[in-house]
Amino acid sequence: LLVIAASYSQVLTGKVPGVTISKPYSAYDTVIKVIYNKPRILPNKKPAFYINGTLTNQNILQTLNQIEIETITIEKEEFKIDSIKYYEKVLITTKKTYKPKIISLSNLKAKYLESLKGPVIFQIDNEQVIGDYDQYPIDEKYILKIIVEDFKNPKEKLNLHIVKIILKTEENIKKANNRIRGGKDILIN
Repeated sequence: LLVIAASYSQVLTGKVPGVTISKPYSAYDTVIKVIYNKPRILPNKKPAFYINGTLTNQNILQTLNQIEIETITIEKEEFKIDSIKYYEKVLITTKKTYKPKIISLSNLKAKYLESLKGPVIFQIDNEQVIGDYDQYPIDEKYILKIIVEDFKNPKEKLNLHIVKIILKTEENIKKANNRIRGGKDILIN
């Protein structure tokens, strides 16, 4: 019994590469924890994504309506397209009744937000978009709404727009329908 009790009460010590062990958060913490999120680094080996036979960027998966996907097939083979080496194909086929309307974030900005001048930061369902907006495809049919917030800080000489794209997930639709209208919300068709 003593051996079992001792093994359960051991504290993990030492260092493991890539793993950080920290104390749980508490209301009584006196030191503020600062976390620097680094952009995701894509591996050297990346798959090519196809939707209904059309090559697209992997970022489309974030905004593609999962309910409308009929099949996903993975073909493991190395090949090149325009001198870019891929290690496999991810073939996504949507249901016959659904045709996604793929648009880049840059084209979305030009189409719906042409009056915005200056820098823009995009968020999709509260996740900041990191990457080239010209190469970041989204399914326009899966967008519930677009919220634009201006961010100004004269002291820091910042003047930019935060564009929040809210997708047509079940949760987002439920939140949108339960919201009391008024205040800062402005709807523009």
